[in-house]
Amino acid sequence: MNDPFGVRNGRPASRAGLSETLAAPGGTLLLLRAFLGVTFTFAGLQKLANPNFFSPTAPGSFQEQLRGSIITSPLHHLLDPALHAPTVFAVLVALGEVAVGLGTLLGLFGRVAATGGALLSLSFFLTVSFRDSPYYYGADIVFLFAWTPFVLGGSGAWSLDGVYARRAERARAALIAAAPREGMTKRQLSASKRQAAEFERRNFLQKGAAAGVLALTGFTIGGVVSALGRFLHSAHSSGAVASLPHAGVPARVSPAAARHAPAVTGTTTRPAAPTSTATVPVPKGARIGPAADVPVGGAASFTDPAQQIPALVVQIKSGDFRAFSAVCPHAGCTVQFDGTSDVFACPCHGSVFSATTGAVLQGPAPTGLSPIPVALGPNGQLYVDG
Repeated sequence: MNDPFGVRNGRPASRAGLSETLAAPGGTLLLLRAFLGVTFTFAGLQKLANPNFFSPTAPGSFQEQLRGSIITSPLHHLLDPALHAPTVFAVLVALGEVAVGLGTLLGLFGRVAATGGALLSLSFFLTVSFRDSPYYYGADIVFLFAWTPFVLGGSGAWSLDGVYARRAERARAALIAAAPREGMTKRQLSASKRQAAEFERRNFLQKGAAAGVLALTGFTIGGVVSALGRFLHSAHSSGAVASLPHAGVPARVSPAAARHAPAVTGTTTRPAAPTSTATVPVPKGARIGPAADVPVGGAASFTDPAQQIPALVVQIKSGDFRAFSAVCPHAGCTVQFDGTSDVFACPCHGSVFSATTGAVLQGPAPTGLSPIPVALGPNGQLYVDG
């Protein structure tokens, strides 16, 4: 006989209809639970499979996003400790997402998994999407509240937590049925309580063992995915032409700029060509390098001396230089110059900015890139923050 929750003999009916499935505790949240579990598992595995996520210099890496978040997040320098061990924190985030995802999918320690998912979503909101405007454009705040039903109510009947809960209920029912109808003596009552406590202990140990197997499975899958990702990345980049690193904060420049002299940086300059400066004063500000390193229609990277952040300078047309912060206002990633479209593009979440004005052309970035005053000196050098 079925009860209102679609349960037969203490467990969900094996052939229960849709209405019975939905009527069981947590039944109406099965799709949401599956979505959260799959999404977080995929997100964690995707990070493990991407070597650039753990590289300190790669666009979109954990360290790069963290460095940008210090600028844009309300937590600011509370994030500094993570910069001292970015790889460790990156691994913990990726493995945490996998653990939360698998625990949610199977419904094992569902409240714990949901709490972990909520904390991860909260941390992503405070560091990555806090400046999204309006606030509902950011997915992290939606994920944060999507976890609340499982934090408060657990995974429901259709879960491993439900299986173990039904076992415990059957054991308690058996103890009650075996008790004398006339009542138990103190010795019998004490023995019954010990039996109940022993069963609860075994039940918890069984759940712990299942969690251990799940964790080992997650570590194994994560390790295989990570190794495969590194192998594919190595095979893909083996035929690429290596580029010489340059000083300052790394940023990709246009193909046109790459064919010219090394990019302008905040720490390296070249001797100025002999030029008369008797009547033309040198602009105010800090010298960042020769204008010859920035071809027409191209861009070069430098470190803004005033803020010590990545920056880009472009030459829109001959003699017309524009400089902008290279920190994306959305999540703090370093944007790249796309010479084919004359735009700055964020490699992390797809925001696009005008190379002429810095204005945002495509979100999720809420605002454009901050402009940096730049001037060309009579000695052929570029000066910023004047």
